[in-house]
Amino acid sequence: MRGNVFKWNVMLMDLATLILGFILCYELFNLNGILAQRMNTEILLLILAVTVLFVFSLFDLYTDWRRKDIQNSVYSIVLSMLVVYIGFTLFTFLSTDSYINDISIAFLFTIETVFIVLLRLCVWFIDKKMFGKRKVAIIGDHEQSIAVLVEKFQNHNQGWFDIEGFLTAENLKEIELSIHQYDIFVLSSEIHKDQKAQIISYCLRQEKEVMVVPEVIDLTVHGAITQQIDDMPVISLSPPSLSLGGKVIKRIFDIAISVILLIFSSPFIILLYICIPLTSKGSAIFKQERIGRNGKPFWIYKFRSMIQDAEMKTGPVLASEKDPRVTILGRVLRATRLDELPQLLNVLKGDMSLVGPRPEREFFIEMFKQQLPDYSLRLTVKPGITGFAQVQGNYSTSVEDKLRYDLMYIRNYSLILDVKILLQTIRVVIQPKKARGITEPNRDLKLVKLEKKGSAISR
Repeated sequence: MRGNVFKWNVMLMDLATLILGFILCYELFNLNGILAQRMNTEILLLILAVTVLFVFSLFDLYTDWRRKDIQNSVYSIVLSMLVVYIGFTLFTFLSTDSYINDISIAFLFTIETVFIVLLRLCVWFIDKKMFGKRKVAIIGDHEQSIAVLVEKFQNHNQGWFDIEGFLTAENLKEIELSIHQYDIFVLSSEIHKDQKAQIISYCLRQEKEVMVVPEVIDLTVHGAITQQIDDMPVISLSPPSLSLGGKVIKRIFDIAISVILLIFSSPFIILLYICIPLTSKGSAIFKQERIGRNGKPFWIYKFRSMIQDAEMKTGPVLASEKDPRVTILGRVLRATRLDELPQLLNVLKGDMSLVGPRPEREFFIEMFKQQLPDYSLRLTVKPGITGFAQVQGNYSTSVEDKLRYDLMYIRNYSLILDVKILLQTIRVVIQPKKARGITEPNRDLKLVKLEKKGSAISR
């Protein structure tokens, strides 16, 4: 109920803003300046409102965005309004019963976008002022796991959380003594399940918020169904995979969208095919063996963004943030994701999907499986050009966190989810920081022992 109330309140707020912006434009440009007499004003406003609310939902603008990066929200709002503007212009162009002045409608969408962004910013900052600065205690079972979580919170949007201290999971008495010093308790995924259950139960009884980093097994349980054997309730778990109907729908969607994208991107493909060999030695197309669904190998196609034979001396190595092997043009290709365009051919061949876990090489898969035995669960579906992990995380996001996102995608698959991820990929493309390579972990992070009256964390 709490989440639904927030969602409906924000939707009503957006709807009121749309109406206000429409009325303002109506008065500024007059009826004849915006639409012809044959187009009913109320119908136009209704179409606009329904379309905007629908597209906003595709960009996840009605999920709880209060603790998220406000920059991402602004990007999503602007892109959503741009999508609606393009669709609205095509609708009026194809309709024989309406005509909209191009300049007037551009002003309309500009004003609507500015109004919604300003209102969202106001609500976000007010909410941050009222409910930010939550005192956080990190609970883990060893110093390294705590250090990782501390760094995550320090890198998060400033102003929402103040990390006041850390505690060890094995010392429940220490947690009980300091419970009233903190607002939020964050639990590492490595904590033993019995200790985790005790801590969660105690914190909730004390009316404290608890954040739990899920284990991979927790995500495999998500979506389980309850059954009854005699008079005993059981939870039935199925391997994470798509249904037959889901696979058919996904394949039809992949082929249709890939053909459209290939047609519209063909000028860029031809241009890059010519420019890449001119700017660096080697062919334009780079192919590499990757592992697909059910462990089946296939050749993936990309525009070459590194020097020729980049791994001849080093062997398989993940790209770093300032990797010297990346060419000047390659940096642009990686930042804009244009190097992935040839993978549309992989989609048409059936080796890949538009949306799914990113394909990896066998060398890295075997290495990751030693660390994460459940890593192979992501191979139950076709790999994708983009995925849930790519729109929610960064290139440098840890393998374990990417696996969590991949399993969340597989368990919650729907055609609408694929559309949402594809649209949100546009936001990722225009944010170059999302494509930054792997960086060395912060090894200078020092954790100071928690004292009775509080604790400190310093670098």
